[in-house]
Amino acid sequence: MLRSLLAVVVLCSSVSAVAQNAEQMLQRKLASIKSFSASFEQQVFDAQKQLLQQGKGELMIKQPALFRFETTEPEPNLFIGDGQSLWFYNEALEQLTIYDAASEVNRTPFVLLTSTKPELWAQYNVEQQGEQFVIRSKDADSPVKQLTLSFSGAALSKMQVLDMNQQTSEFNFTLMQLNIELDKELFRFNPPEHTDIDDQRQR
Repeated sequence: MLRSLLAVVVLCSSVSAVAQNAEQMLQRKLASIKSFSASFEQQVFDAQKQLLQQGKGELMIKQPALFRFETTEPEPNLFIGDGQSLWFYNEALEQLTIYDAASEVNRTPFVLLTSTKPELWAQYNVEQQGEQFVIRSKDADSPVKQLTLSFSGAALSKMQVLDMNQQTSEFNFTLMQLNIELDKELFRFNPPEHTDIDDQRQR
């Protein structure tokens, strides 16, 4: 009985160490990316792996805590994180929704791409599979269940997002540029006139 218990303790300790090492390895990789810019092609699949939608756009990230995720096809949408707030703009509907970044971190593990805050990383488990890292939310009610990041050398080459409806969005990056100068204005948003604004930060 004692031997079995010791074996379980050793196994759990080993699993914990591996998970911690994976998280540290991913943090080091992301920390080396001071800025990142790439075009992407997106495919969305349902739970049965049937293709639902295709799209295109651009991703930009800049340390610390800045990202810009913009789709151009099938319709223009803009998602910006400035470290304090998350801005989601639907151009077709002229609607802007603003969230508090700290309270809405579970809505998007993208925040981890530009943050080393322990309280944010503590909300996720990280596993490493070669040059691929699987990030899973510890919150059962999180809209994003799993984020998978694949690297080609130092550059992010592919991203997969599994949501609570078991839909998978795959993003394949091209024209990747690392550690280039990105204007901070790219990570700010000034709503066009007549925009319908829903500011969730005030609730």
